Amino acid sequence: MRSPEQSGKSLTEEPDDVSGKRPTKIRVLVVHRIGFVRSGVLSLIVKSRQFMACGETDEAPLARELFLRHKPDLVLIGLRLSGADGIQLIKEFRSLNPAAGILALSEHVDAFSAQRVFRAGARGYLSIEDAPELLRAFDEISTGHPYVGASVLPLILSNFAAGSKGSGSSDIDSLSDRELEIFSFIGRGLSVSELASELNVSVKTIETHQMRIKEKLALHSAAELRQKAREWLARSALNRIREDPEAA
Repeated sequence: MRSPEQSGKSLTEEPDDVSGKRPTKIRVLVVHRIGFVRSGVLSLIVKSRQFMACGETDEAPLARELFLRHKPDLVLIGLRLSGADGIQLIKEFRSLNPAAGILALSEHVDAFSAQRVFRAGARGYLSIEDAPELLRAFDEISTGHPYVGASVLPLILSNFAAGSKGSGSSDIDSLSDRELEIFSFIGRGLSVSELASELNVSVKTIETHQMRIKEKLALHSAAELRQKAREWLARSALNRIREDPEAA
């Protein structure tokens, strides 16, 4: 993690402009937990004529500080960060400045994450494999248009089509963003203590969320919850394979 003060003038300081005019380049804040991903994004931004980076970090607390300090026009944000859930940070940024365009960059492609991202207020969603589209995504979002990466769009359309046919996912849709995240981790086999560590919260908080999830899904035990979560993840994976057989 690097703070703006450690990153050099190009990332932190206003451009020299004796006329007092606002910078002509669109300011971008980069928030992602993986260092080489941040470096790659910054490299693309440096080579562009339209955008400039105003800060980068992998930590949610510093991301909030940089957002308030530099007032970026665009934010690229990962969904898993040090110290917070990326979805929650998207909501905070939207509350602090609704005009800022937010682009989520996910390590894994699934309609579940895309749904959460757009519901939180982001304008765009890319997977790591959509990296070549990054500047185009920035351009679209900066003009007020939504953007979805090429690897993600088929999944979103497939999920929408399945939902329109009454696929039975309405109970899952009733879960909050945090509950959906926990539900997904349960399906991957994480224990309560592992979930607490992963999300930087107490075991009691995880247990409370699990209780609410069971109530919403009409489940009666932890075993039923695990089974439901595994089945839901399996269906999601199957839909992805149907759209992209090579993903198997």
